[in-house]
Amino acid sequence: MEVILLLARLWLAIVFVVAGLTKLADREGARQALAGFGVPNGLTTLLVWLLPITEIIVALALLPLSIAWFGSIGALVLLSAFLVGISVNLARGNAPDCHCFGQLHSEPVSWKVFVRNVVLAAMAALIVVQGKEDVGLSATEWMNDMKVGEILSLVFSVFAVAMLVPVFVLLRRGLKQQAELLETVSAVKKIIEEDYAEPAPVEREDAVPPVEGLPVGAMAPAFSFPMLDGGQMSLADLLARGKSVLLLFVSPNCSPCKSLLPHIRAWQRDYDDFLTVALLSKGTEKEVQKKIAKYEAKYVFLQGESSIADDYQAKWTPAAVLIDPSGKIASPVTSGDAAIRALVTHTVATAGNQNGAAAIGARPQIKVGNSLFKVGEAAPRFSLSDLDAKEINFGDLLTKETLLLFWNPTCGFCKGMADDLRRWESKASGKSMQMVFVSTGEAAEVKTESETFQSLFLHDPEMDIAPLFGANGTPSAVLIDADGNIASSLAVGERNILALLGVRKIELPIAKGLSNGRSEQLAGELTTETIAG
Repeated sequence: MEVILLLARLWLAIVFVVAGLTKLADREGARQALAGFGVPNGLTTLLVWLLPITEIIVALALLPLSIAWFGSIGALVLLSAFLVGISVNLARGNAPDCHCFGQLHSEPVSWKVFVRNVVLAAMAALIVVQGKEDVGLSATEWMNDMKVGEILSLVFSVFAVAMLVPVFVLLRRGLKQQAELLETVSAVKKIIEEDYAEPAPVEREDAVPPVEGLPVGAMAPAFSFPMLDGGQMSLADLLARGKSVLLLFVSPNCSPCKSLLPHIRAWQRDYDDFLTVALLSKGTEKEVQKKIAKYEAKYVFLQGESSIADDYQAKWTPAAVLIDPSGKIASPVTSGDAAIRALVTHTVATAGNQNGAAAIGARPQIKVGNSLFKVGEAAPRFSLSDLDAKEINFGDLLTKETLLLFWNPTCGFCKGMADDLRRWESKASGKSMQMVFVSTGEAAEVKTESETFQSLFLHDPEMDIAPLFGANGTPSAVLIDADGNIASSLAVGERNILALLGVRKIELPIAKGLSNGRSEQLAGELTTETIAG
């Protein structure tokens, strides 16, 4: 029996010392395991140190005869706690990672792990039941006759073995990362092979290029800049010609611009009857004169340090955006030489007829979000109930230009722009545009929300209408003209929706350094309307 008790103590000591050391070597993993078992966040920081240190102390206490009985009690308490945690999670249908031996070995808890801990707990209980005076043979008595050299050799051997633990952990971690890297390389290789496979690449019909710029149908931000050939001109002056305006954002130091700019002369000559080409250039007057004037562009604006490119959301050069004769955005921002030339070609093809006359208001065919409809086409018809249970048909809304605003009273982004919308409503009297909320959510919440606005609220509890217009989230909006045709692309987010309302929200960089309350106050003070009713 004494031999059995000694073997039980040694086995428990090995289990607990390995468990403690490996947990210390991977504290973040231990923290995640504790959280998985339902330990409150406030205790995990303490237990991630306390638990492995306790395990090591218990392991050491199991060796000397004088304190082995107390060590077995500690082992039994720890194992009992583990069993309770495992059984509770299994009963709830949870299977957190046990992280019993750190990165050395870890697996989700199961009845197999439960049985293993029961066996260990039984070994500890056997030692406890035998009593304090009968815990088996000594595990250290053989060291009494060792010489100094032998003791030093033993200490060095134990230290060397202990050092193998972190080495093994690091090796295991490295192998895991290498496996993940190989999986990533394999996935990238597969994508490349698909995209460049012969005889034809794999086509993904749902893949579309990202749409940049203000939504089609929004009022173009106004500007007025000095001209390269002297004088001052504004966007209003360009629109006074009664033609669409192609704004080109360029820079004297932009290499791709050099491929695009030679086409300006031909565009001005061939398409001047229905298209005004204007350049907004960065750089100093001297730089623009030296590198851009030679292309003989008729309208070259010196934008200097202006933020006009940001207002149009043109991030690169060259970039282009089409503005229709009424001053509204008629295309997304298009970047790059080839894409801009394609935009001009498409615009010209749309504008001309067989007799050569120009339809000066022509615009490219722009899809509305993910829907099947395009700007200029008849909007999909629908009917919804207002908050008084009165059915409202789509045709009832067509008294003036209407912004359909897809809304959710619990949406944080919706709440963030609510004050700007209320300010717009307070100034909207007599305007040629109205706003109609198409709101999802609980009826009571929508009712409460509607009481803070002047505009009509329609209740769409299952969000059935928004997808018809290509919208799959809130806030988003689309403009419908008085004839029931789609007049804008889908606007997503505060900035683009306000742009459809003719509102431009300016936020100074210094506001970022203010407190949240003061920043919001300043942002509100700087919200300006850029169109008149």
